[in-house]
Amino acid sequence: MITECPNCSKAISVAKCGLTKCPKCRALVFIGDPLKDEVNTVIDPTPEHKETDAGMSFESKYDANLKKVKFVLKKITLMTDSGTPWDLVSHLGFAEAFFLTTKELVFTPELFFYKMKTSKKLSFLPLYGVITAFAASLFQMFWALKFFRTAFPDFASFKHTISSFGTAALPLMKDEATLKAVFDMMNPDATMLAMQLLVAPFMTIVFTAFILHMGSMILGANTRLIHFYRMSSFIMVTGLLNIIPVFGNIASFVWRAFLVYKGGKVLNGFTGNKAAIYLVFYIFVDFLFIVLGML
Repeated sequence: MITECPNCSKAISVAKCGLTKCPKCRALVFIGDPLKDEVNTVIDPTPEHKETDAGMSFESKYDANLKKVKFVLKKITLMTDSGTPWDLVSHLGFAEAFFLTTKELVFTPELFFYKMKTSKKLSFLPLYGVITAFAASLFQMFWALKFFRTAFPDFASFKHTISSFGTAALPLMKDEATLKAVFDMMNPDATMLAMQLLVAPFMTIVFTAFILHMGSMILGANTRLIHFYRMSSFIMVTGLLNIIPVFGNIASFVWRAFLVYKGGKVLNGFTGNKAAIYLVFYIFVDFLFIVLGML
């Protein structure tokens, strides 16, 4: 096929896409596949000047530039593949994909959700969400237990505190068994705590996705449910702020509300006002689930 050398900008003829040497300027170049929207890229503009052996074969030159080739191909993949950085984890590696995903959720959430919506790799529950949801649950449970056990080191202190509320505590004070059940729920043993840590991340993601999808349908959008499972997974990163008690919880709530607003606009095609209504619905139903879970 006929294409243009990215180094000398002259027309050249190549048998196939991939790594080749320009017959005119002798530069080592990568010829992209136009069907995949890949771009032509210069790998090494002057490979022959760097050769120590005039008879070095093309394969040897390829080996000498292997690291550079991998780097350029990685960037080409990023430029041409649709999807979030996490969808490119096989190309980027775990650490870089995790960092870039978090960076985009912080600085460019609308662009992130657009790439998420147009991604060809629609994984049901991205591992990114499971990891961040688990970490968030761990931080939250740690501080909740620490504060509760500091305030109520034993059942007797808990019972005494509840009884001091007078008539307001009557529903709990009807019998000691009910009060003990509440105490045990707030102060679980190691087995129960481990089960909660295993189940909580998945339950949080699923319930959040359900709320987001329900709000979308009520407001007239027809976005597929899988997009909300993915959105729910990615916004779990906000829970990492729970590592700081109280202030971290507030910051986490504000950040998550911001991401729900931005994600609602992109995934559902909502205007600003409609996205604001979508956010209010999410906050209301999420709060309702929390209250029902405490009863």
